[in-house]
Amino acid sequence: MTRGTVRLLSQAVSAVAANIHLAGWLDGTLYRGPAKAFCIPGLHCYSCPSAVLACPVGTIQNLLATPGGLAGLSSPASGLWTLAGVAGFVMLPGFLAGRIACSHICPFGLFQDILHLVRLPPLDPPDSLRRAKYALLAVFVLLLPLLLRTEPGGGGDPWFCKAVCPAGTVWAGWPLVLFDAGRTLRTGFLFAWKSAVAAAVVALSTSVSRPFCRYLCPLGAAWGLAGRGSVFSMRVSGACTGCGTCRRVCPMGIEIRFDPSSAECIRCGRCIGACPAGALSHSARRGRS
Repeated sequence: MTRGTVRLLSQAVSAVAANIHLAGWLDGTLYRGPAKAFCIPGLHCYSCPSAVLACPVGTIQNLLATPGGLAGLSSPASGLWTLAGVAGFVMLPGFLAGRIACSHICPFGLFQDILHLVRLPPLDPPDSLRRAKYALLAVFVLLLPLLLRTEPGGGGDPWFCKAVCPAGTVWAGWPLVLFDAGRTLRTGFLFAWKSAVAAAVVALSTSVSRPFCRYLCPLGAAWGLAGRGSVFSMRVSGACTGCGTCRRVCPMGIEIRFDPSSAECIRCGRCIGACPAGALSHSARRGRS
């Protein structure tokens, strides 16, 4: 099989495995079984009707939002060890092979790939926007859930899930509101705001490959940073001619020959197969040779 076929099969199997509670789409109920204690290494909403696994970003936020903040986390009966275990599990793919889970596992990555098949006229947003995902990681995933409390000693909120995450809106918010039909759920400004963010990501995905992965995903930001020193990395040999083919086929819009350890690289392997000189590889050997 080709590298692309393997990647597509891996994405499809991961998406199906994480969404086998099909009854949820019929009655609008959520799966609450033991599997929800485990995270899929990718962005996937806990509240999606078919989801049987948790999202690592949401899990970390909920642990950081423990009542009492830092004092609550440091108590003997706290979830400190749980937080450390979840964080270690989340970062493991990054330390092994950077953002490889983005291209081979993450359901929202597959969703964007499918949307990009529409292929509307391409857009080229400035690369400076890529920094936004690091701000979202630091502020919305880590600091706000840990520090922002409406009352002293109380619990915090998962602010990235609550105010930003388009996966939660597309796969949970919109379906659950439709199922409810206004009987119990009340929508307001926050739902309208998140709907606008999700609609923008959906629309932009037809003109820009993986816009959420490029500009907004905090999980990709964390994996990208870990990938700077990952066990397996991209390698550029001296056969590279600088033709630029790698950038043209890259779903993240980068030219890997300039930075083989780029935090933007999702290790999809498209550039490896497309390189006319055979200068690119993914191995434990680093950088250039």
